[in-house]
Amino acid sequence: MLASGWRKREERHELIKKSNQMRALVPACLVLLAGCIIDNDPVRVENFTADTPATFTYDAWTNTVMTANDDGAAEQIRRDWLAEALTAHGMCAAGYVVETRRFVQPWEGPFGNGGDIVYTGRCL
Repeated sequence: MLASGWRKREERHELIKKSNQMRALVPACLVLLAGCIIDNDPVRVENFTADTPATFTYDAWTNTVMTANDDGAAEQIRRDWLAEALTAHGMCAAGYVVETRRFVQPWEGPFGNGGDIVYTGRCL
């Protein structure tokens, strides 16, 4: 009976020791994971060019978060960014028209995720 009690204590001590090792490993893994995802795939990547005082070209990068579809939340966010860019450049106070919208994918293949949505437009 005494040997059995000692054996149980030793087993319990080993389990606690392994549990403590796992507890130290979990935060380390979380830190490594956070380092991989923090700001490596920024959501807002954009470029604005005033072609003339009344025309512009605006492009916004797409990715898995900001999909390339022309309906839904991602498109509305890009349109809001376009309006912010026009305001920041002091253009189109009376409004604007987007004349063309096209998707440009810089590379093809199985790893080709994303591209640019390019808008060209003019002030009213």
